Amino acid sequence: MITTDLKHITELLPNVDGPVKKALAALKDVDFSKWDKARYEIDGDNIFALVNNYDTEPVSARRPEKHFKYTDIQIVLAGSEKIGYCPFKPSYKETENKKDSNDIVFYEKVERENFVTLEAGDMAVFFPWEVHRPNCQRGNTPASVKKVVVKVKMC
Repeated sequence: MITTDLKHITELLPNVDGPVKKALAALKDVDFSKWDKARYEIDGDNIFALVNNYDTEPVSARRPEKHFKYTDIQIVLAGSEKIGYCPFKPSYKETENKKDSNDIVFYEKVERENFVTLEAGDMAVFFPWEVHRPNCQRGNTPASVKKVVVKVKMC
């Protein structure tokens, strides 16, 4: 997992490679304020962005998830949220498997989960070997969030 903010993408670029570098390079000059809720093609199914609006939920209401083909670059445009993350373990019990249709598997619980808080302009990169739990509220009050999730095909 990598965290930074949109202002530091240029500094991050020399430290990443392959499809993630290509995606970040494409994002560094994007004016996200013009993006509405939709799917945006960057490089076909290899790199695309999904913009969504939602209210955060308690951690207990959100399920840990993992992707297999895609790395997520999650960028909060408005609001703030907590995201849990940890390395994947094969012992994690699946609660829903949509690996073949949507490249996602949900898990019952995870171990040694850490959390990062993202505010407007912040971003986090989650790789296929990591589990993450997005859209979690900070504290006791839900927040309205606008977020871009850039899907980067890794294989």
